Amino acid sequence: MSQVFKRGLSTLIPPKIASSANIGAAPNAKRMVNVVNFYKALPRGEAPAPQKSSGIIGWYKAKYFDKGSSAPLLHLIIAGFLFGYANDYHFHLSHEHEH
Repeated sequence: MSQVFKRGLSTLIPPKIASSANIGAAPNAKRMVNVVNFYKALPRGEAPAPQKSSGIIGWYKAKYFDKGSSAPLLHLIIAGFLFGYANDYHFHLSHEHEH
């Protein structure tokens, strides 16, 4: 009867967990050491201040994006309108006199 009971228990435990190699050492210890070494290698302290951008893109970023303004969204809408009008003019309106 006890042999039947032991057989029933052995089928409940997956073989990878019940192997003798995994019982002696923690299987996650090596991975945890890798994580600790990764975080030890990261720089400590304050992040260096970003370099100030120059040129028109740097000026635009400093004026609008760094201050949290919604003006770039308005500029994007206006640029889309102008691009669409230029396409319409080129493909349709400029050929209107031919008909």
